[in-house]
Amino acid sequence: MMKAWSLGKLRRVLRRMALMKLQRNPQLWQELTTYRQATKSTGCSWSDLWTLYKTVRSRKPREILECGPGVSTLVISYALMENEREGHPGRITAMEELSAYHEMAMKLHPECLRPYVEFILSPRVEDHYSLFRGVRYRDVPERPYDFVFVDGPDLYAPSDGAMTFDFDYIHVVRNSEKPVYGIVDYRLSTCYVFQVIFGLDKARFSAIHELGFVGPCDKHDLAQLDLEPLTAVLLRNARLLGNTEVRLR
Repeated sequence: MMKAWSLGKLRRVLRRMALMKLQRNPQLWQELTTYRQATKSTGCSWSDLWTLYKTVRSRKPREILECGPGVSTLVISYALMENEREGHPGRITAMEELSAYHEMAMKLHPECLRPYVEFILSPRVEDHYSLFRGVRYRDVPERPYDFVFVDGPDLYAPSDGAMTFDFDYIHVVRNSEKPVYGIVDYRLSTCYVFQVIFGLDKARFSAIHELGFVGPCDKHDLAQLDLEPLTAVLLRNARLLGNTEVRLR
């Protein structure tokens, strides 16, 4: 109980600090205020938005894949505008599967930031890696992405409605020669699969930020999943009597 209370308190402190930092940028804050008043979507938390802004400003990615546009698109594109002024241009490819949200994202996006974003409407499809089945956007353009923000699509598989995970980061990485960094917006099944595939040193989940952080990874980090450790763990923890729990690590 105390741990849950402390975690909640830390999250509230983090959000207040993020809010203050965003407010220190008057033009960005004005755009955020206008957008949030007009949108029907709850969108990201203040700490999510601040994390995205400072990540784009510090890493200066050139090609960003955003899975699920919204107020996050505004913050990322604003950071790209500032990067461009410093000689580091960049672009967002913003994917959405629902036409209503796609239209709203395009309508609400500030005119001054439109050059930094391409909005694409695409259905989700299933994809596979080793033991894992996930969902991704079908029509993602082939570009040399170096940053992926995962906040979509819907996690449920089109074929049978089963809950899966977001596959887009893996789809990008398996075709990439360059390192790709990623942030996952509180999608625990996605973070879990990434930790199994890439390892805890490459895929981390912050309970305070409520975000997953993965990479940088390239296609060489996607070697066939080694199931030998699974066998070793099973044998090490096997019970002589009763059932043995099988774990992936």
